[in-house]
Amino acid sequence: MVGMDNNKLFANEYIQIGALTAMISIAKRMGIEHGVAFISVQEARTNIRNLQFAIVEGRFQRDSRGEGDLGTNHFGIAMEKLAVMMGTGYRSGHLPGSLRKGESAYRGGLLRQEGDYCVYVGFSGGTEDQDVEIAESGMKMLFPEKQWLD
Repeated sequence: MVGMDNNKLFANEYIQIGALTAMISIAKRMGIEHGVAFISVQEARTNIRNLQFAIVEGRFQRDSRGEGDLGTNHFGIAMEKLAVMMGTGYRSGHLPGSLRKGESAYRGGLLRQEGDYCVYVGFSGGTEDQDVEIAESGMKMLFPEKQWLD
C-alpha cells in the first residue's frame, strides 16, 4: 500500500473487504446462520456514498418459524441501522429524542468521525449484543492501534 496515507487505511477498499470477511467469519463462529455486515465510508462535502456489504452464507433473511412469524429481513434492518446513523450522527440504538417513521432503536451499528470522513460499520443477524460485538470487530480492523505501511 505504498503511497496510502497511514491515517486513511480505513478508506481502502481492500481493507474494508478484509474487515467484512472477518465480521462474517466471527458471525459464523457465533452460530449465526444468516445476516449482513456492512461498511460505509463517506467523505464530507461530497455527494458520493460508498457502501460495501457481505452476507452470511448467502442468507440475509430468516424464514418464518410458524404461524404469526413472518421471518426477518436482516438486510433491511442493516440498512435501517445505517440510515439512522446517517440521519442522527449517533450509533444505532442511541437515539436522542423520539424516533421518526422508518427509524428503530436496534443496536449493532457504530460510527467514527475521522477527519473529513464518517465511517459506519454494522451487522444484523444475531442478538443486538452479538451485532454490536461483530460491528466492533470490524471497526477495530479499520482502525487498528498500529497501522503499518510497506
